[in-house]
Amino acid sequence: MLRNIYILLFSVLFPLCSLAQVYTLSGSIKDSKGEPMANVSIEVKDNISFNTFSDEQGLFVISNLPKGTYQLQFSHVGLNPISRTFRIESDRETQIVFSQDEINIDEVHVTAKESKNISTSSIITRDAMQHLQPSSIADILELLPGGRTGTHALDQVRGINLRTPTNASMSGYSTNSLGTMFSVDGMSLNSQSMIDPTQGFGIGVPNNNRNTSNIGVDMRTIATDNIQSVEIIRGIPSVEYGNLTSGVVLIERIKGYEPWSARFKSDGYSKLFNLGKGFDLNQYKLNFDAGYLNSLKKVSDIFNGYKRINASIRGEKFWNLNRYRLIWSHNVDFNTTIDNERFDPDNDYALTDRYNNSVQRITVGNSVKIFSSNAKGAFRNASFSVNVNHSSNQIDVDKLVQPLAVNVLMNSLVAGSHEMSFLSSKYVANMQIDSRPLDVNLKAVSNWNVKALVKHQIKGGIEYSYAKNLGKGQQYDLNKPLNMTITARPRDFSKIPAMSNLALFAEDRFFINFGKVLFENNLGIRAFTLLNLDNRYHIDGKIYLEPRYNAKLHLPQTNVFGKNLKSNIFAGYGIQTLMPNQNLLYPALHYNDITELSFYPNNPEHRLAWGMTNIYDPTNFNLKPAKNFKWEVGTQFDLEGNTFSINYFNEKMNNGFRDVTLFNPIAFTKYDVNSVEPSTITTKPSIEDFTGENQAQYHSYTKNENGSLTEKNGIEYQFSSRRIKGINTRFTINGAWLKINNRNIQPVYSVIDQNLVTDGKVRQYIASYRNGSSGGTYESFNTNLTADSYLPKLGFNLSVSVQSLWYNSSQRLFRDDLPIGYYDIEQNYHEYTEADRNDPILRNFDLKTDPYTYYKFTQPIDLLVNVKATKVIKEKIRIAMFVNRLFIYKPNYTQHGHYFIRRNSAEDNPYFGMELNIKI
Repeated sequence: MLRNIYILLFSVLFPLCSLAQVYTLSGSIKDSKGEPMANVSIEVKDNISFNTFSDEQGLFVISNLPKGTYQLQFSHVGLNPISRTFRIESDRETQIVFSQDEINIDEVHVTAKESKNISTSSIITRDAMQHLQPSSIADILELLPGGRTGTHALDQVRGINLRTPTNASMSGYSTNSLGTMFSVDGMSLNSQSMIDPTQGFGIGVPNNNRNTSNIGVDMRTIATDNIQSVEIIRGIPSVEYGNLTSGVVLIERIKGYEPWSARFKSDGYSKLFNLGKGFDLNQYKLNFDAGYLNSLKKVSDIFNGYKRINASIRGEKFWNLNRYRLIWSHNVDFNTTIDNERFDPDNDYALTDRYNNSVQRITVGNSVKIFSSNAKGAFRNASFSVNVNHSSNQIDVDKLVQPLAVNVLMNSLVAGSHEMSFLSSKYVANMQIDSRPLDVNLKAVSNWNVKALVKHQIKGGIEYSYAKNLGKGQQYDLNKPLNMTITARPRDFSKIPAMSNLALFAEDRFFINFGKVLFENNLGIRAFTLLNLDNRYHIDGKIYLEPRYNAKLHLPQTNVFGKNLKSNIFAGYGIQTLMPNQNLLYPALHYNDITELSFYPNNPEHRLAWGMTNIYDPTNFNLKPAKNFKWEVGTQFDLEGNTFSINYFNEKMNNGFRDVTLFNPIAFTKYDVNSVEPSTITTKPSIEDFTGENQAQYHSYTKNENGSLTEKNGIEYQFSSRRIKGINTRFTINGAWLKINNRNIQPVYSVIDQNLVTDGKVRQYIASYRNGSSGGTYESFNTNLTADSYLPKLGFNLSVSVQSLWYNSSQRLFRDDLPIGYYDIEQNYHEYTEADRNDPILRNFDLKTDPYTYYKFTQPIDLLVNVKATKVIKEKIRIAMFVNRLFIYKPNYTQHGHYFIRRNSAEDNPYFGMELNIKI
């Protein structure tokens, strides 16, 4: 397949080779400290086909230059560009040195900047983060096209949903968040060994928004104080990045010398402190930092909060060899978060109720990179990295349980009919949960430059990951469950088999010249497989392929109103695949308990409880990887620093992961409690003393399926002006029109209302609905206008952001009111007929949904204004403040005959914050 694509491209697009003598210009680019500078843009005036970038060692090569004079411009984010003129009559070498004291104010961005990479992505620099004043990386998402200032409360898990309308309900469609990869300095933060430790135990509200097993990375845990830059790839990423469906978040942390720095932040929800320092010790860089965050759900509730402690030590050692440069990078990171929830002792009777969720993570990373010092050589670099990520998730719950009536204690660990006991009338239940995910990642990558008809930059690599949970699972007194009806039992997580993922990838970035037009291509493929699986799994031994292709056509520079206009057109297509994790492949056993007899006379010694326990294994051996098919097309313009980009994207994932509710008939004996007269017995009766009737009931369980369809499409745009001279003000306009369609593609089953009695029995029928979708269609269109003034002589930066959500709409997908059929308790299938609609029992399967439910609801404009200011004093002290929602405009509106009143929530109130940064 790849060979055919190459042949087609070369045969159609490759021009005749010139026979004229050509030369090479090569060199190195360093900063004023002598450190190599990577990703320096090198542009050749009037001939973009020779444009290039410096590599990680600051080296560059421009080949095939005919004899002549060339003007080159070297530019790097945040620094003044350098222009040089070269007379080329033979091969030449040069050295470029940037002065870091010369700041280019046009490169100081307080918003996200659309990258020049071949795939759609946004880059958020340290300047932007310092001006934004985030508490976690979740806050910076408002800078993306389609982003918007959200809540700063940290009382619940913050997953990431790229390219998703603001009002979209993602419940049951968490593959979007689970399928976003987070990488910090090349280390993946995603864990494949997270197990849902609370399902089926009835912990309830405290845990509902704090479970990350099917969410992926909790963005609350990532502090921003030590981050140099963040690149968020929304388009088709390199095949180097795998096991994902949605996007990639690449985080690069500060390296090298940094003075002692301290950050103090306070806002309406949280308090934050961070301390950091960087050393440059004779070819060895050492950085460390530590931070603490304390956040409350709301100011008036001191009993529900979130705490984060983070620390990091990072080092880099350099060796300059004759022909190569060797770098050893290593780090140890520590992160702990604590979710607390307990009742206010002054306002609640349940003084014992308490919830504590503590997560500790230790990451150890090591990587060795070797770089060639010969810019003209084929070999460029190679790296090998080993990263170990070990977490400890400890949940401790206390709950007061007070049954309102006599209840049988359901705690059997074996299936069948057996004697049980009665639940205590009042007790305090305690559960401790021990989950210890371990993820190990090994990765080797090499990069080569090859000249074969055209210039090729070839990347190849191998990646292996290992995931295992070492925790002991749930630990509690079986006689004191947290809930009167539970569907789970203690489970030792360490007995769950480990997972192994092996991947190979290869990528070719090649360039084709058409005179003054440059055609840039990036073609890659990733192959991977899961190891160490039971052969009953469908995915065992199967190899999955992910082809990805991006192309960018750099058009010739043109003159518009006396100014140079640079432009390009880009497009991409790719398949992104996410393997099911341990939580999906190895679900816990499901327990259904049915009371067969509850004989409860006054004499405690004569009481007898009997019940049936059914145990079902919901493992889905046919579970498949989730695949997202993505394509995009767009264009970019640059009119001497005034940039504009716009792109359209389309994504379709028709086999996302979700829980599906299914039913099993369970046979049991219903004993007549009145068949034994309590006053006539002198000893405890046996079960044989009671008369009984054999019955059966349908009871539910959940199973992981490839049952979610998610379709996304939209338009993203961004305009950024040059700073206006005199006032040094830049205007940035970005936004997006986003649309998502979520749908459950599995048939939906429903049991008859358990209050309906059929011949003295309940739960006798289940119905099947062909279209029982629980999804919907969501759409939004927004524009953010930011004006920021940067006055370096005064050390002052002020920005005003107007964020307008022009509209957002939602429409619940239609579902059938009538089932296509139903099953009786003997599991006989019957078509649902008109006569059934009149049956006193079966007619209840007719949902009779109000048509109003399916109306499309559109909310009109929702506009807010944010203000941020930063003041630097003598380059040592930085004072910053922000006011979010200083002004809002949310008019009331009428729709479908109803009048909707807005601006009645706490989130509409102005939100203030301030911080102090000190450097010594």
